[in-house]
Amino acid sequence: MGGCVGVAGEVDDPVEEVASEVPPGLTAQRCVAFQWEPDGKYLRYSRQGKEEGAVTDGLLQLDGEDVTSPHTRFFLEPSKEHDGQRLLHVRCCYDNKYLAAVQGPHSGGGAWIIGATDEAEEDLSKATCTLFKTTASDRRPGYVRFVHAHLGMYACMSEQTLRLSLQEGDGLDAASGHGDIIIHDLSRSLVLPRYLVFKGDNGMYLRPRIIGRQKYVQFSAAGAADQSLVNTVHGNQDGTFRVWSNHFGKFWRRSPNWIFCDSDAAAAAGDVDTLFRATRFGSSVALQNLGNNWYCKRLTTEGKNNCLNAGAPTITADARLRLEEAVVSREIYDVVFDLSGTRVYGKTSVVGMATASAHNDDTASSTTAELTLECRHTERRTWASSVTMSLGVTAKIHAGVPHVAAGGNMEVAEDELSGLYSWGSSMEKETRKDVAYQVTVPPKTKVTVTMVATRAYCDVPFSYKQRDTLFDGQQVTHDMNDGLYTGENCFDFEYVITSQEMI
Repeated sequence: MGGCVGVAGEVDDPVEEVASEVPPGLTAQRCVAFQWEPDGKYLRYSRQGKEEGAVTDGLLQLDGEDVTSPHTRFFLEPSKEHDGQRLLHVRCCYDNKYLAAVQGPHSGGGAWIIGATDEAEEDLSKATCTLFKTTASDRRPGYVRFVHAHLGMYACMSEQTLRLSLQEGDGLDAASGHGDIIIHDLSRSLVLPRYLVFKGDNGMYLRPRIIGRQKYVQFSAAGAADQSLVNTVHGNQDGTFRVWSNHFGKFWRRSPNWIFCDSDAAAAAGDVDTLFRATRFGSSVALQNLGNNWYCKRLTTEGKNNCLNAGAPTITADARLRLEEAVVSREIYDVVFDLSGTRVYGKTSVVGMATASAHNDDTASSTTAELTLECRHTERRTWASSVTMSLGVTAKIHAGVPHVAAGGNMEVAEDELSGLYSWGSSMEKETRKDVAYQVTVPPKTKVTVTMVATRAYCDVPFSYKQRDTLFDGQQVTHDMNDGLYTGENCFDFEYVITSQEMI
């Protein structure tokens, strides 16, 4: 895995909307990680494990260590119907399910909080309500509390099981503070791909250069397809990362603000000047060095032309970088869908998908007519990473295609997709469904048959293997568990018959 935007500071207003690309029907959202202590574990969404007599599937546990995992990342989605009340839904990054309160035999009179609901519920009077209210903690500055909007109970960690549950009053005792949460904002960042070349605002690519016996990186290469330009991102579990220059065989290091490629692994391990965060800024990315918390920009001074320098306190125009993956080709295969984590949502009725009519001019007897209903509808499909930043690399993919089938059940058409695909893009497939339908037409009557159906979206998490061929011909294979398929299709086709007497 590559690096991602590091754990940011506390969120002042968790309900503030952040512009983001979201599936249809969802509002603007913010990606976050939850932590109970500054140096402690992160809340992790678990879908595995069975315990007799207990609710375990979809539980939230305080044992997460890696904020680059989809299991430790969540979306805060503001309420659509209750403006100004700081009410929000919490959705799991892994499978897009909403957190809900479920009574369990071991919840001590309260309720477990689990990720198990496909649709958001805005009605505050219902037990199925998925809204939570955030309040500032009166115990510790920078912390917040979560209150279930319907039950009025506080979210807190059970000391016995380290699972998120709801308790009466204000949760656990004031000394424990197990209901106080730190929210880390990850909304403007995703995990970076592993092999990258960087392009500056001057249209030139970053390349290694020795200037005055120092190993700099300079925006001076006209093309990207050069092995010497390749950098390898080494990610850390807290979201920070180091950048390895493949040409020099060293990590990037700030000194004093210039970026040198001169740190070996042993020295880099304890050197904050070799650590970076990456912030999404529109279609660009800005790199922040943790040694001085300033952004890296293109700088010409002191006899250095267009070299990388961690000297921008804000994201200026010359600090905005374009990223390109340093791969010649990619193959996605061994795709395994987690159908237990399927989310089906946004169901709507589609009327008049196809219509055909027959009339009987006879005044004495009924006739039988065979009608052909010609139905056309479009299916939409997307295979993407729920965490890793997509740079539009075209991949050869072998994968099944999940779809919502009769009764809202999920089915997978095996090996339906095989060929080139731009990872993370939406594909459309027009489906033709011609149906022969026999209908009895009474005398002096016109009979019309109309096909109707239900349309819905589905989200299905999946694991997969990714094989990359690099510029030097080397092939590297990674086992990935951050895939999320999003589809849209029609199902449950029915026929509505109407009659009209002919005069």
